[in-house]
Order: sequence, then C-alpha cells, then structure tokens
Amino acid sequence: MVKITKRSVDAAVPGEQEFFLWDEELKGFGLRVYPSGRKMYLAQFRAGGRLRRVNIGPHGVLTPDVARTEAMKHLSDVRRGGDPASERDRRKASPTMKEFGKRFMEDYQGAEKGYARLAGRDSLIS
Repeated sequence: MVKITKRSVDAAVPGEQEFFLWDEELKGFGLRVYPSGRKMYLAQFRAGGRLRRVNIGPHGVLTPDVARTEAMKHLSDVRRGGDPASERDRRKASPTMKEFGKRFMEDYQGAEKGYARLAGRDSLIS
C-alpha cells in the first residue's frame, strides 16, 4: 500500500495482468492499472455482503486529489447505508431514448390520435 499521488500513479508500470494500488490513507480508494496502460481510479466497498467497485474516472482526466475526494463521497454514502454500485446498475438498466422512441412507434403507430402521421418516420429512431 502506498499513498496514491501523481508520482506513484506515473510510476505504476503495466504488467501482463491488471493490478491494483491501494491508498494507505483512505481505505477503499485505489487505482486499477490495465495491461494496456490505462489507469482508472476506483472506490471499493462492501454492500449487502458483496464486494463492490465503482470506477471514479481515468488518470489524466482526474488528478489523484480530485479522485480521492470523489472516493470519499462514494464511501461516505456507503457508510450511510447507500450502495453507489447498485445505483449505477439501476441507471444502466433504465431504458434509453432510442428504446422509448421504438416503443412509442410500436404502441401508437397508426392510432387514431394523430400519431398516424409518424408511421413513415421509423428511420428517426434507427
């Protein structure tokens, strides 16, 4: 375990497999180093008996200090009973605008409520 700083992140050399660097000051804050060289800040915690991880953002876009602050927010939510990973999963499972448009076209295409004029515009949602 090391303190995650710009120097320690830049010194992390990618290997054959991904690996983690964990911060010695903030439990649950870490850096994932991919074999491709990509480096991603993350927060790790237990919620509902499961080990969960939430990506905070890539190194370069975020500094270690900004990422640490974001990790503190996620980890404090967990201490208050929240689960940022389940919220992320819920958002991913919600329908997209494309899916809403497709459902609209399927449900109302040809209906007498004035939606019939949209019948030939299927390409708008493709």
